[in-house]
Amino acid sequence: MKNVIFDFGNVLIRWRPYAALHMHFSSEAEMLACFDQIDFFGWNAEQDRGRSWEEGLAAAERDHPDHAHIFHTYANGLDAAHGERVPGMSDLIEALHRRGVGLFGLTNAAEASFEAVKKTAPEIGYMRDVVVSSREALIKPSPEIFELCLSRNGIRAAETLFVDDSAANCRGAEAMGIQAHLFTDAATLEADLRAHGLL
Repeated sequence: MKNVIFDFGNVLIRWRPYAALHMHFSSEAEMLACFDQIDFFGWNAEQDRGRSWEEGLAAAERDHPDHAHIFHTYANGLDAAHGERVPGMSDLIEALHRRGVGLFGLTNAAEASFEAVKKTAPEIGYMRDVVVSSREALIKPSPEIFELCLSRNGIRAAETLFVDDSAANCRGAEAMGIQAHLFTDAATLEADLRAHGLL
């Protein structure tokens, strides 16, 4: 094993829309119930796929006029939504970097969201390349985005570990011959990295 590809949201940083939207909801549960009603996650997936914010907000105003303010507030609160680190992960990234492990990123993110993540997790700078879904008009778990990450960087699937908090994304990586770690916390990941001889 020579390389590790990292997802970012809920691996390096917590994705917490409630931090951007708390003024509109009495609890995170209330926010999630609203998200189901307005298909926020489906809308956000299109942002990750590369739709512009102007187009995304116009679609929200058209499809959910009574809740358009939710989408606007989120778009204006990306730093807050991506502002919390996952404990222990920056230390792991630095340790892998010191060991000479090939570090890469593969994130489903709009460009502005990725910029917010980089502010919170500067250790992304240790990565040799980051594949950002919105730049490629591809999102995980499509096989094409995994193939792009491998081919663009000249790395072999069999020599690579993929780390993501999404079981579907992990299955997508495994279908490409990449070993996958379903992320829960830094301590569990560290043990797996040691088992693979990466630390």
